[in-house]
Amino acid sequence: MILNVISTVEYLHKIFWDVILYPRIFGDFNGKMSKTNKQKDQLLLGLINSSTNDQDIGEFGSNEESPTYLEIDSPDQLRDTERVKSDLKAVDWRFLNDETGFLTHDVHPYPAKFIPQIPGHLISRLSLRGDLVLDPFGGSGTTALEAIRLGRRALSIDANAVGTLVGRVKVCNLDRVAINEINTLKNIIITKLIDLPNQESLCAEYQDYIPYIHNIDKWFPLSSRGELAFIRSRIAILENDQARNTSLLALSRIILGSSFQESETRYTSKYKKVPQGDTLKRFVRVLDNVVLSVMRTQAIIRYGVCEFITADTKQLAHNLRPSNSVDLIVTSPPYGNANDYHLYHRFRLLWLGYEPGQFAKIEIGSHLRHQKESSGFDSYLGEMKQSLTGMFRVLKYGRYAALVIGDAIYENVVYQGAESIADISQELGFEKVCIIERQLHKTKRSFVAAGRRATTEKILILRKPPVKISVNFQPPQYRLWPYEVILRNIELEVILGANVPKNNGEKIELVIDPYNLTKTRKLVFTHSFGTEQEEEKTWQAIIENGFTKQLSARKEPKYVTHGLHPYKGKFYPQLAKALINICGLKSDAKIFDPFCGSGTTLLEGYLSGYQTFGCDIHPLAAKIAKTKIGILEVNPDIVRQAVGTMSEKIQQSPSNLADDNEQFDENCLEEIQRWFPKPVMSKINWLLRSIRRNSEGVVRDFLEVVLSSIIREISQQDPNDLRIRKRKHPIQDADVFGMYLNSLNIKLQYIEKFWLARGYSPSSFKPSKIIEGDSRNELTLERLGLKENDVDMILTSPPYATALPYIDTDRLSLLMFFGLASSDRRQIEHNLVGSREITNGERKQLEGTIADFSTALPMGLRTYLRDLFNRTSNSDVGFRRKNMPALLLRFFCDMDIVLRNCYKVLKEYGEAMIVIGDNKMKVDGNYEKITTIDFIEDIANSAGFKTVERINISVSTENLVHIKNAITENVVLRLTK
Repeated sequence: MILNVISTVEYLHKIFWDVILYPRIFGDFNGKMSKTNKQKDQLLLGLINSSTNDQDIGEFGSNEESPTYLEIDSPDQLRDTERVKSDLKAVDWRFLNDETGFLTHDVHPYPAKFIPQIPGHLISRLSLRGDLVLDPFGGSGTTALEAIRLGRRALSIDANAVGTLVGRVKVCNLDRVAINEINTLKNIIITKLIDLPNQESLCAEYQDYIPYIHNIDKWFPLSSRGELAFIRSRIAILENDQARNTSLLALSRIILGSSFQESETRYTSKYKKVPQGDTLKRFVRVLDNVVLSVMRTQAIIRYGVCEFITADTKQLAHNLRPSNSVDLIVTSPPYGNANDYHLYHRFRLLWLGYEPGQFAKIEIGSHLRHQKESSGFDSYLGEMKQSLTGMFRVLKYGRYAALVIGDAIYENVVYQGAESIADISQELGFEKVCIIERQLHKTKRSFVAAGRRATTEKILILRKPPVKISVNFQPPQYRLWPYEVILRNIELEVILGANVPKNNGEKIELVIDPYNLTKTRKLVFTHSFGTEQEEEKTWQAIIENGFTKQLSARKEPKYVTHGLHPYKGKFYPQLAKALINICGLKSDAKIFDPFCGSGTTLLEGYLSGYQTFGCDIHPLAAKIAKTKIGILEVNPDIVRQAVGTMSEKIQQSPSNLADDNEQFDENCLEEIQRWFPKPVMSKINWLLRSIRRNSEGVVRDFLEVVLSSIIREISQQDPNDLRIRKRKHPIQDADVFGMYLNSLNIKLQYIEKFWLARGYSPSSFKPSKIIEGDSRNELTLERLGLKENDVDMILTSPPYATALPYIDTDRLSLLMFFGLASSDRRQIEHNLVGSREITNGERKQLEGTIADFSTALPMGLRTYLRDLFNRTSNSDVGFRRKNMPALLLRFFCDMDIVLRNCYKVLKEYGEAMIVIGDNKMKVDGNYEKITTIDFIEDIANSAGFKTVERINISVSTENLVHIKNAITENVVLRLTK
């Protein structure tokens, strides 16, 4: 079953319980009933009702919607510290009525953590999408989760291994492999529950998994020791990292409930009865709650890029992280003399295989260390200074550090933590921006007596002073064409505001403002940039090449979904992105492509963070374009499931398929039979039936478009011919299933690469609206929701006059998937802008218009058309050349209508980029150029556009039969309103 929805939590949870857990509770591995009904009912009742009042059992993770915050979209908004201060002070930092346990924030208890709204507001106001946010005192990963929820990357460092584990689970994605391993673990635990040996035997059998705990009888009953050891032994053999971490977290959560420790915040022993089997039941129920909480969160943070490191933050001063590599620091350092994380997590650390004593030696602000070492506030500040030294080193110039700090009490003397740390920070080179005071709720104060007097805490905002830095800009490894070098230089000048020295596409060194460094991520013909200490890849390099150290020496035009389906005449994506870049659009800009074709402009606009709109009269083109972007917004688990389902069905397909044709339009059968052998028809029909029965919406479109992408190769058409012509040697059959699966897997691999890279995007992804429609018709613009003065940029590559037979080229796909017979296709072909198809009556009417100059086109174009008409009329040429004057007139009239519609929807001072080329035709025995570029520019000027410039570009040509008629030189006609 394939569901075309983003959130599948309810569905997966139902499957988890109804299909996986309940059968395994009541049956053995062979599905046979292993206990009587009474025993089964008792076991289920025990699992549901046991320990219902314990804090480690109750369901956690709120279903409430995650909060939203004021978010900046330009690094320029970080320059003005007074504006930053004003925005932050406008926030009500008490959050008295806010839900703090949303997503996985409450997946595990953790003392003295700060509420997620604090890092949420700070991250939104002090960083940008794709930035790296560091929490050097990461705790349980609150900052990290908020960072990736808000489209940033996260690095969380903490000396406490329990915090690292909790953070990793908070942001993990549980795939099918992980879920299967977790379910197997639960199956084993439940099976153990049914035939549980006595306490002594269980402890003896799993003695190696019981940690050394001094005076263990004081802290753990015999009944829980063996069961905890058994659970730990089973987790140790799990192979999947996500499954192992999730299970360890569930184990960590039940440890105190299975012990005599009084509570999370009281390290005293208090006897309580822990019945045999209770620990195993507790683990099963907690594990289920952890899984459910993680699954609820996955849809929101599934593309997050996050790293958790267990380390002493004081090591930041050395080589734990490169210099000038972090965009924002948000953290809540331990308060002086307030908490003892190593003590309250002591038993968790031991059962997870760690040594709490090692953690105790490096824990900053420890109350016990203060007592044992007679240390004071100066000692605390000394360790904080070491940490701040590292923070200053790794933070980028001009960027911020926000520290949530409380006052400290030593020997009944109150020390101002924020002010003291601010003084140290300024000594190290930081600028103090401001200190914001927030009231503490009485239930949120420290549980250590020395810290309970504090009623407020403060948020210290620091900045590493901005200084101009020398940055190297590296081009792609592949050789740039001359015009790409020009575009690269324009990109750098527009985006960075820098004067770029003349170059031939080699490395460029510029001294730039640090706030502009972030903008560099948007460059397309620059693939890496950085200083001597740290080099970063641009977003373009990441989506083209992934994360390989060695960048490709070959230009990749099929990244993400650009290669989803072949389409003739499209311009390549790097060019589209470069043209978008040199327009210098704002983050809320709208881009419109009136001839969207297979969606190159729209996908590049989407990948660049803009809202895009497009239409095309070609049904297949519109479907490809919608699918290219739509599939990227579908839950990856659903896409993988769809591909997996198709793979399984194909592997189980009958060896002899029936000659069924129900998936094809009856009116098309005769034509289909002329182009496809019967065995191929049967296979395509079987595939279409499987796709349409097992998928809906975008997922169905994706599966069908991939099938359409191989249709030429499995037909009688000559795959090397642009026009539809049959092979010289007809095929009798084809490996349809094998070719389809291969193509499906290749397309999925490209999409998987994008999913892995998505968290590095410097922009959020905006919706795209694409329809099948004619841009000459104002109703099409209304259907797109476009109004007058609504669009910031128009970027298009219109059909060249009489250049490509788009409909005829895709005849087989239109025949098989859309049920368009010859007469239907002919009508669409005739209606295309730039079509070669024309009736005699229409031709004569147009020639009359040419002869009497009655068209409103520019005078130079009218003169050219009349001269061409006179020459072809008096020449002994074929019907196609005689048709040319009329065809050209119709083309230019159509373009006049489209450009006037574009002018209406374009904002004042908005730009229109038109990728266009001159045509050739043979007259009087010689080929001559049709100056299409000049004529289109004249038409645009008469519609109101002003010409900014022409950017000369050249394109490669494909090995086509009609290469002599191909257009090998193009320009980008840059216009403005």
